[in-house]
Amino acid sequence: MDVATLRELRLRVQGLRAPFDLSAPEVVRRFVAVQAQEFVPAQWGLAARVPREQRPDVASVAAAIDDGEILRTHVLRPTWHFLHRDDARWVLDLSAERVHRANATYYRRTGLEGADVARAMDLVAAALDGGHRTRAEIIAALEADGMPKAGLGFTYVMMHAELERVAISGANVGRQRTYAAFDERVPAAAPKPRDEALAELAARFIASRGPVTDRDFASWSGFTLGDTRQAFADAADRAGAHGGRIEQVDVDGVTHLLDAEAVAAASARSDGARDAGHRDDGDGDHGIVDLLQAYDEYIMGYAAPRAYLLPDGIDALHAEFPLHALMIDGVMCGRWAPVADTKRVRVRLVPWRGFTAREERGLEASVADLEAFFGLPAAIEREAVTSVERRIE
Repeated sequence: MDVATLRELRLRVQGLRAPFDLSAPEVVRRFVAVQAQEFVPAQWGLAARVPREQRPDVASVAAAIDDGEILRTHVLRPTWHFLHRDDARWVLDLSAERVHRANATYYRRTGLEGADVARAMDLVAAALDGGHRTRAEIIAALEADGMPKAGLGFTYVMMHAELERVAISGANVGRQRTYAAFDERVPAAAPKPRDEALAELAARFIASRGPVTDRDFASWSGFTLGDTRQAFADAADRAGAHGGRIEQVDVDGVTHLLDAEAVAAASARSDGARDAGHRDDGDGDHGIVDLLQAYDEYIMGYAAPRAYLLPDGIDALHAEFPLHALMIDGVMCGRWAPVADTKRVRVRLVPWRGFTAREERGLEASVADLEAFFGLPAAIEREAVTSVERRIE
C-alpha cells in the first residue's frame, strides 16, 4: 500500500468521506475519545462527520454536551477529550494512573500533595453535591475552607478530581462551562479488567482510524509500546473470536493494522456515494476541501511526523495556533481560523499555494457547511499565498 492509498482509507474510515454517524454523540462513541482542547472547533469536528442531511448545528452539539451524552474531561493524556457517557467510566479507570504519573511534577509544584489531596477532593465533591458549578464557584468553595487554589493550582485540583471520578463536565451556564458530580453524569457499570479494557480501546482505535501502527496507538493513548503490542494482539484475537478480522498491511516498509470490516464498509459507502452522483465537497474524488480543527483525529490520531498529510518535500509541520488545518484531498495546504460574532463568521485563510477552480468550488462547499453549523453568514478573508517552506523557517 502506498501513502496515497493510506490517506484515502483513513479519510473514509474516519467518516470525512461519505459520513455515516447520525449524530455527534455517535461520532464520539465510535472514536471512544476525541481530543477537544478547542471547545467549539472540536464540536465542528464532530459535526463534519455526520451526513449533511442530519448534520447538527453548534446549538445541537452544545445541547448534547449539556445533556451529558457527550462529556469533556482529561483522559488518556493530560489533555481535554470528548467521551461518550457510556465509555467515560471504563476509559478513565484504564488511563487515570498513567495521567496521574504524567501530572506528578505539577501536583508537587502546585502543592497538591499528602493530606491536601484528600481534602481538596472532599471539598470539590461537597461543592458539586448541590449541582453543577462554575470554576469561580468551586474556587470560592476551596477558599472558604482555607485552601486557596487559582490558576494552575485549580487546574490540577480539577484534573485530579476528574481522574479520581469525582468531577466531570456539567451543563453550560451561558458562556461559562461547569463541572458536575461524576456519578450524576456517568452511568454505573462493572469495572473491566485492565487487559480487556486495553484490548477494547485498541480494537476501537483500529476500527475508527485504521490503517494504524503501534506507534500511532501509543502516541494517541499514552500507553507504552509494550502495552500497545499486547493490546493489538488481544484485539486481533478478540475480533477473530467474533468473526471479525484485523489485518496487517505494509506501507513503505512499515506494518499497519486495519479492521477489514470497517474498511470494507467505508469503501462501499464512498463507492455508493459516487455511483449516486453525490459529492462530499468539490467534484468527485479530487479538490475536496476539509476545514479541520488543529487537534482533529485525522491529525492527532496518528504519531508524528504524519507523512500522509504533509505536502511534497516537507518533513514536518509546526503548530501555528490559533490557526487550524486547511486540507485538500487529505493533504495540508494551509491554515484557517473561524472568527464568529453574533452576526457572521469570518473564515480567515492562510494558503500555502494557489487553488484550482475545482478546489475553489470545494472551498465554497466547506464554507457553506460552516455557515450551516454556526447558523450565520460566512465571509472568506484570504491572505496572500505564503509557501509552507517560508512559514516553517
